[in-house]
Amino acid sequence: MAEELSRSGLFAADDHSLAVDLAWEAEEDKKTYKIALLIALIFHIILIWVNIPDFGNKNFVEEKKDEKIMRRVVLRPPPEQQMKQLQLKKKMQKVPVPDPTPDKPEPIVPIETSDNEAFNPDDDYIIGVPDAPPAPTGPIRDGTVGLERPVYNLNQLQQNVVYPELGKKAGLQGYVILEVVLKKDGRVGNVRVIGGPLRALGFPEAAIRAVKKMRFTPGKLRGQPVDVILTLTVTFKLRR
Repeated sequence: MAEELSRSGLFAADDHSLAVDLAWEAEEDKKTYKIALLIALIFHIILIWVNIPDFGNKNFVEEKKDEKIMRRVVLRPPPEQQMKQLQLKKKMQKVPVPDPTPDKPEPIVPIETSDNEAFNPDDDYIIGVPDAPPAPTGPIRDGTVGLERPVYNLNQLQQNVVYPELGKKAGLQGYVILEVVLKKDGRVGNVRVIGGPLRALGFPEAAIRAVKKMRFTPGKLRGQPVDVILTLTVTFKLRR
């Protein structure tokens, strides 16, 4: 190749050694490439034909579990004596017997009396009368069934009213509604205002004082005096 290059005149005489070196290196590269290709081919053939151990798949030996032996237990029947006792108990159950003669009246059984106590048919006997209920302990509201209302005089109540000075100066008129407890001993118990337009200027206090002075007869329930809760209206009216 070097001779051909020199003949063609592409290289000068001084360049003869350089061309030879290049040609030699090209030949060496071809040989090296062929050798590497041959080695790679041989290596692939070895990989195909040689069995490489598979480290990824591990064969684990399963441990045999101890199998529990299941034994069948046969229950024996109870003795014959116990079976007979159970049958007798079932047979000896009490069954109510219906009355064979429901239309006939029951026989009259005479009352047995002792020698000391003689039965007298003329005596009076109270049968089936319940005892009277106990008397109530707390106050009873007006309108309760069987209640005898307390007796009082409304005119006398109005005479006890003293007109408050502030209300008189303001010229106010109206009424006050009170809830009053009239006790069974004739005294006035708790009093509280529950309604009415006059709620200030001394009207509630004047109404309470008037009620405290009233006289009355206590109410009764089943003949017994009781405390009674009722409503009273005290009227305030200016005199002209």
